[in-house]
This record gives sequence, structure tokens and C-alpha cells, in this order.
Amino acid sequence: MYSKARWAILFSAGVAIMSLYINMIVIAPILGDVSQSLNVDMGTGTNLMMGFVIAIGVVLTWGGVVCDKFGITTALILGLLCTSVPAALMPIIGDSYSAVFIARLIQGASIGFVFATIGPITALWFPPEEGGLAGGVLFGSVSLGSTIGVVISPVLFKMLGSWEMMVAVMSIPGWIAMVLAYLFTRKAPSEEVIASLNAGMASSGQDVSLAKAIMLPMTIVLIAVILCNSIAMYFMYNLIPPFLSADAPMGVGLPAVTAGNLALTMTSVGIIAPFIGGLFFDKIAKGNPKYAVIIGFILSGGFVSLILMPAVYSNMSLLIICLMLAGWGVPFMGSSLTAFLAANYPPSIVGRMIGACFGIAMLVTAAAFYFAGESIKATQSFESTLMMITWVSVIGIVLTLLIKRKTAS
Repeated sequence: MYSKARWAILFSAGVAIMSLYINMIVIAPILGDVSQSLNVDMGTGTNLMMGFVIAIGVVLTWGGVVCDKFGITTALILGLLCTSVPAALMPIIGDSYSAVFIARLIQGASIGFVFATIGPITALWFPPEEGGLAGGVLFGSVSLGSTIGVVISPVLFKMLGSWEMMVAVMSIPGWIAMVLAYLFTRKAPSEEVIASLNAGMASSGQDVSLAKAIMLPMTIVLIAVILCNSIAMYFMYNLIPPFLSADAPMGVGLPAVTAGNLALTMTSVGIIAPFIGGLFFDKIAKGNPKYAVIIGFILSGGFVSLILMPAVYSNMSLLIICLMLAGWGVPFMGSSLTAFLAANYPPSIVGRMIGACFGIAMLVTAAAFYFAGESIKATQSFESTLMMITWVSVIGIVLTLLIKRKTAS
């Protein structure tokens, strides 16, 4: 029932997601320089990340409608336009903080459209025993894009002498992804697969409407777990690089290129972690998301708290080990969460369910980002903000214990 075209679709979606996260993170390693160029303080500069995240949340809550109604090709290309066009225009608009903030809002919308395709791709194109693997590849693309961004952006910034030109150049993968999406994702999924999924949902009492599915107690628990995952991931990827590069005592005080290379150790392990997490979900956990999620929260929450200790960040070897283990945790659990959602809701609403669950979580994450920026501004320190990763990890572990199989029943 499952076409071999699924691998080309998976590759195209992976390149699209990678390009979005390149654009998300490119300013993080050089946030101090960007803030100085825009004549704002570092705390206000973090709002450029907050704006990106709030747009993700707003669009994710209804971006799934585009995917469910018009297909994954439309959702992918629309999202890629949202991220690539503002990046390409940055040399023209980059002298205004307001214009850059609006551009970041539009770029954040891109993830809202594209992320909603993960559920339909894994549910409609891949058999259940490959769902975790497919989700792992797509979540690995998040870390791959973040890794490329933190490594290349400081180097390009140094070469070009302009962060605006650097952002424009880094938009190129998005244009390539658009071509791939148009060429490889227009094929319709098998009618046999759709009929089989609908029959399976109905026979198990899972054929529910979107409104009813969102209000199910287990859906609410899943949203809360995804929220903890979201705060941990976006705080790690967006705030640890500037923490490493900010002048002491606000941060560690490392050169931007060094901070970017260190952040690479955190994001690069996230390329393989979702892939391993997906195999773990399929082969070992047998469709139970609890184990991977708990392991992920323990690693990210525990090792981020160690990174903040002077004894750790002043010892390069210890710092690299802690960054790698912290970076493994959150991506490791991501494929289990999406595969679990895709397997437990009807295919007719799975895009909207993924969008709604992650969208609601992103909106709250955006609010957390705003308060993080205010906290950094008030305290002139990243410590209390980054400790939120540890606290939400503890909360996430407790909530994960409440997850039950077959949520939509």
C-alpha cells in the first residue's frame, strides 16, 4: 500500500524543515552584534526570537487546515516563501528594528505551515512500523538546520561584514527546498491507506471530530508535554549561543565564532538523536512515547543546569560534554511525540491536530520568551532564564507519566 515515493517526499520535507531552522537561528550566535546594529539592548534583541516563536504558534493553530485541505505541497511552498522572502529582503529592511521584527514574525509563520505536514506525512505515507523513523528524520532536520545556522552564520558574518547580507545568503536553502517540494510532493497518498486508517480509527472508537479530539483529557496532557518540550528546545537553541558569546558577567564572554562552534556540539547531536529516538519508539518502546520523553527531559534539564556553573563553562572539555548531552535530550523525544499523535487521531484531522497541539504550545512558549527577554534585561544575566529549561523538564516528566495509549477513544 505504501509507495516508494514516500522517501522522496520525506527528503523534500526534511530539506524544507532544515531551511526554516537555518533562518530561525542565524542571528542567535551574533545577537550582540545584531542588537548593537539595531540600537537596542540584548534583552530587547531576544524579542527577535520571541517574535519568530509567537508567529509559529499563531499559524500552527490553523496552518494544519492548509495541509489537510490543500495538501502538503501547498503547505510546504507557502511556508518556504514566508521564510525565504523576508531573509532575501534583509539587506533592504535591516536598518530598522521594527521592520526586522515584522520580518521575523513572517518567518516564524513558515514553521507553522511546514510543521503541520509532519503528521500527514508519517500517517499517510509510512506504515506504522516506520512512523517513528520518519518522524525522526524530520525532527533531525530541525537540528541539522540549527547546526548549519550556528556554524555558518558567524563565519559568513565575518566574511561579509554585514549580518543583513549574511541572512540573505542563508536564505538559499529555502529556495532549493521550494523546487524539491514542487517536484516530489504532489503525488496523492494511496486511497487504500486512507481507507485502512479510517476503518481502523472507527473500529477502535477513535473516529472523532477535531473539536472533540482537542478537548480530550489526554490531548490536553499531550499539549502540556509538548509545551515543556517546546520551551526547552527554543530556549536551548536560541539562548545558549548568546549566553556563551555575551560578555561576562552576563554570559561566558567567548568570541562569536567560538560560541557558534560550541553551540555546534549541542545542535549537531540533535541531528541523529531524533533518528535514534524514532527507532527507539518503533523497535523498543513499541509505540509508547513515555520512555523517550522521560529520557529526553532528564538529559536536557539536568545538563543545562550544569552548563550554567562556572566550574563547567570554564572547563572546555566538561562544557562540550554537557552541551552534547543537553542537546541530545529534547530532539530524542520529538519523533515519539509526533508519531504517537499521528497514530492516535483520524487521518482527516491529523494535520490540524499536530498544528493545534504544537501551535498552542508555541503561543505559550512565545510568552515565555518575552518574559525571558525582560528577565535578561532586568538581571543582566542569562542564568535564571536558562534554568527554566530544567524546571519545565521536571514538570514534563511528571506530565508524561499521565500519557495513556489510544488517546482518541
